[in-house]
Amino acid sequence: MRKLVFLICIIAFEYSYAQAPDPHFNDKMAFSEARNHAKLASFTESDDYTDYDLTYQRLNFTVDPAVLQIAGSVFSNLRFLKDNITQIQFDLVQAMVVDSVNCNGSRTTFVHTGNKINITVPFSVQTGNLCSSEVFYHGAPPQTGFGSFTVSTHATVPVLWTLSEPYGARDWWPCKQSLADKIDSLDVYVTCPSQYKAAGNGKLMSDQISGTNRTAHWKHRFPIATYLVGIAVTNYETYSDFLDLADGNKIEILNYIYPEYLSTAKTKTEEILSVMNFYNTKFITYPFASEKYGHAQFGWGGGMEHQTMSFMTSLDFELVAHEMAHQWFGDYITLSSWHNIWMNEGFATYLVGLVYENLKNGQFWPIWKDIQVKDITSLTDGSVYVADTTSVNRIFDGRLTYTKGGYLLHMLRWEMGDDRFFKGMHDYLTDPSVAKGFASQEKFVQHMEAAADTSFTEFFKDWYYGEGYPTYHMSFYPDPIHPSQQILKISQSPSNASVSFFEMHVPVRIWKDGISRDLRLYNTMQDQEFMISEDRVDSVQFDPQQWLCAKADKITSASELKNPALIQIIPDYLVKKIHVVLPDYSGKESLRIFDMKGRMILNRMLQAKESWIAMNELRNGIYLVEVQSLKQNKTEKIMITAN
Repeated sequence: MRKLVFLICIIAFEYSYAQAPDPHFNDKMAFSEARNHAKLASFTESDDYTDYDLTYQRLNFTVDPAVLQIAGSVFSNLRFLKDNITQIQFDLVQAMVVDSVNCNGSRTTFVHTGNKINITVPFSVQTGNLCSSEVFYHGAPPQTGFGSFTVSTHATVPVLWTLSEPYGARDWWPCKQSLADKIDSLDVYVTCPSQYKAAGNGKLMSDQISGTNRTAHWKHRFPIATYLVGIAVTNYETYSDFLDLADGNKIEILNYIYPEYLSTAKTKTEEILSVMNFYNTKFITYPFASEKYGHAQFGWGGGMEHQTMSFMTSLDFELVAHEMAHQWFGDYITLSSWHNIWMNEGFATYLVGLVYENLKNGQFWPIWKDIQVKDITSLTDGSVYVADTTSVNRIFDGRLTYTKGGYLLHMLRWEMGDDRFFKGMHDYLTDPSVAKGFASQEKFVQHMEAAADTSFTEFFKDWYYGEGYPTYHMSFYPDPIHPSQQILKISQSPSNASVSFFEMHVPVRIWKDGISRDLRLYNTMQDQEFMISEDRVDSVQFDPQQWLCAKADKITSASELKNPALIQIIPDYLVKKIHVVLPDYSGKESLRIFDMKGRMILNRMLQAKESWIAMNELRNGIYLVEVQSLKQNKTEKIMITAN
């Protein structure tokens, strides 16, 4: 978990435009979402789902937020993709009851087993044939503790909501749970007691009371992944804000809010519109602008990016920015594999950072970056790529999927430069092969490589598949041949042996007489030397704008290197030796080397004022080198790699 160390002097101020970054935000989001995703390991997408393309669904639901029950029907249009198909398959948990099934308007047989409905197709099928089915069902959705269908209360009033990511939709409606086939078009009818209102995806076409019941009709005409379909029902108060577009059109932001939160919610209008406007101008216009964007308040501890209608515990600034970002990255373009969950959560995390960079004069941007780097480097391991999708905690790891995934984009932006980075993001969003559909990790990388006109194989090998981060060691001194010129020597210690060396452009700021100059140095090897100035340098600063997910040791100047009063421990990775320089020598000075578990690997008495200790016998890893003399002690961290 993150530690609150940055905001003490900031939280006393009141800002009407934005609030300071929450150091615990990504961990809260990850914890809440992981709790919902614990069913992940038990679900396997059916091979039969490649048999047909789902083109339209009409969902009819009857619910009461005071009762754990749902009844209704799901009508589907589909196109067969293979010959001789004899069954259509949908997902629905065994606890729900299937009353009957129609195929092309006539009753047909079915088998409901193993949480799947197998529907008999009563005619001969050829590729391209169209078909319709309708499943009538009812039941009490199982309460597995993950919130896919929840009845609760707010201010003693009943409330119902759904949250299906990634495999919870089958808990409450017959569906095709897939990361390969979106529903091309959707209508949702929700009938509930007349004192309540129902929120949903798309545009509200009607909301009519008939007797003691009320029926809302939501129409959505964009492709949508099954897990992004959602409904919420309670005594909502509703209001709309509108964002004006340059072409004269408007985007409606429709809010379904608890009555007790209404006055607070309405104070958030300006900042919500500012975030929407920023995303529109930085990327592409909100993809579902012809329908609406909305918020529906619910009782889950966080938010869920249901397409066109995010479900929100509140309208707090950071939560709004995160869930709204998903409409571009997660909804409009959806990940094609849970291995690549960062394409949803890492992207949304970084867009929150961009909001902090660009709104309210960027005052919270340094704080946000500091929070991210400290969180990522709080542990030495972990990749953004999720190798084991059966581990729920790993998939929704706040430090890796959210924070490191988001900062990976920040470092990629540093490598590419702003113009090329945002061009690559724009090209990715407008690629017709993924727009409104699913995208792979490889597809995104291809667009960034095309925009940068370079390969990012090594970058993603280190930062996406690899684990950990580098710690940089720097010293600057006069060039032995040209003493007027200043040399900066850079080496690094990766925190995890999975990456032998992070090849990166390193940001450095040099100072002379109170004037600074920023340098961009391409660090490709250990102990690499760069000529940084043709004149003396007063000081050197590592990554002052926090582009890198890295740490840096104290940067040593020439005067410190030559200081006879200090113990010097100087690792020379090229010759694989540790150079030790003592301020004086009595014969009682010693050197010890420890691994990161505290085990002593080497214990040696030093034989002279200057000593060279071989590192050849040390295995790859991180070590602490300790030198003790009669008057002082010193410890340095070193990294041994195969290089």
